[in-house]
Amino acid sequence: MDVLSEILSPIRISGSVLAEIECGGVWGIDMGLGVDLGFTNGIPFHYLTEGQCWLRDRNSLTLLYPGDLVVAPAWNSHALASSPEQTCSLITEILAANGLPVWKGGTLDQPLLVKAGTTGGDVHILSGVFTLTGRRAGMLIDQLPPLLHLRAQDEGLVPQLRTALDFIRQECLVTRPGFVAVAARLMDLLFIQILRAAITQPTANIGFLAGLSDDHIGRALAAIHSNPAGPWTVAKLAAEARHSRTIFAARFKQLVGLTPMQYTNQWRIA
Repeated sequence: MDVLSEILSPIRISGSVLAEIECGGVWGIDMGLGVDLGFTNGIPFHYLTEGQCWLRDRNSLTLLYPGDLVVAPAWNSHALASSPEQTCSLITEILAANGLPVWKGGTLDQPLLVKAGTTGGDVHILSGVFTLTGRRAGMLIDQLPPLLHLRAQDEGLVPQLRTALDFIRQECLVTRPGFVAVAARLMDLLFIQILRAAITQPTANIGFLAGLSDDHIGRALAAIHSNPAGPWTVAKLAAEARHSRTIFAARFKQLVGLTPMQYTNQWRIA
């Protein structure tokens, strides 16, 4: 079994929420902190289908275009807005203004339609939350970058990801019987496709995703996962990676964010 499949095999999406957000004029949505909302393993995502908007997080400001996908694995504070300087309202306040309850977990019986702004609805965003449960869920979240931005123009963006996103959006636009079952399965598939796409993207340059995309470090990760109880040392893993010990140790830390033995011990515990 490959490394990504092995990590994902015991992880399941235990709950999901999907919302079609229509924004127009002057608007700003602060997604808050997952820990404040009670979701320690919640991973929000935002897929821009029409118009343009700004993504703000603690470190950057990015203009999003149709087809761009943003994922916040640690659910750190981030916001979507009509302009860089726009004041944002918390998502809980916007839900209340739409007469909608705050989501408290589980898969909703139907998708939400949320409106924000002063006029019209020229910006459309498909938003949702993955809730991971099972062994290794915490380790996976810890290994992902704080914010993952997959751009529509990035080369190598797998077409299956775009297809899954468009399929989910169609489910949100038309309420039909079986929504809960379809949404649960689609969210599971979508999360896997996001990880597969991220491995190929130059923008995903932190964590084990970057390690999997590197031929040499990927060999070492495969060796660790195939035999976590093995008597691994940095030298032995460097041999698996076909690198010198010094180059391997530096490259592994640069890509994965942990030393080889730190990652090995973390995987053994998981």
